[in-house]
Amino acid sequence: MFYEPVHDVQKPTHPRLHLRDMRDAHIIFEAVRRGLMKPVNRRLNEVERTRYITSGSVFVWEESEEETGLKRWTDGRIWSQSRMREPYLFYDEKLSGDDTANASGQTSQSTYRFVEGPSRTWSSSAQSHFDRSDHHPTGLVKQAYSAWVLPAPNARPRKWHLTAYFTYADLPNIPTVDRDPTLCSLSVPLGVYRSGKTRTRNPDTALGVSPPPPSQASAGPSGSAIRSGSGDRMLAPPQSDRNPRPAAPRAAEDERMIQMLNSRPI
Repeated sequence: MFYEPVHDVQKPTHPRLHLRDMRDAHIIFEAVRRGLMKPVNRRLNEVERTRYITSGSVFVWEESEEETGLKRWTDGRIWSQSRMREPYLFYDEKLSGDDTANASGQTSQSTYRFVEGPSRTWSSSAQSHFDRSDHHPTGLVKQAYSAWVLPAPNARPRKWHLTAYFTYADLPNIPTVDRDPTLCSLSVPLGVYRSGKTRTRNPDTALGVSPPPPSQASAGPSGSAIRSGSGDRMLAPPQSDRNPRPAAPRAAEDERMIQMLNSRPI
């Protein structure tokens, strides 16, 4: 008799949390790094998606370089294009009635208002996303953040991701890290987390790790080669102009013609 392998149930890293800024994201990363909370190590199956992808759920996962690992997050839902509200990306769930216009030709919008005032200084990226959206989302909203993580000294940086879900009707009731007994007292050490929004693809550079010293061929005026500023192409040093080569002596016929021309009367 064959038995189907039993996998550990993948639950949210945190069941109910409102992440407001980068500090909140790094705090929950730190809880995972210390072993206080568990990350997700594989894709959620259909049962887990139905049960755990709800308003308030937060999932932390590490991007794997292995084929069998978790490379990207999937949840089986249809989302809008991403919108950047520092430091998070937001995606609005596309519902079946979102594109239905009413009799006046205007699309339906939620009457719920999370923040009032166009000049408001937002204390949460989620608040910013609501006020800056043309179509206020009524379904689930997906919130994403990524960072390079240095889990230990001299360790190679790794890419961690955070995926959270909420609805705006529920957001005022979702607790923040300050109200969580596990997270409220955590301090984030310096130099461990760096936002994944960096132009360089080198994780060492993203975390400020010093590069190795240059080779002897790239430094020193007396070396046999120098390194060009545009890449790794090696160039030969320029020739010195202080001791030019002596001119070659003239041929005997050329010398005789010059003397004849000089001897002619003007």
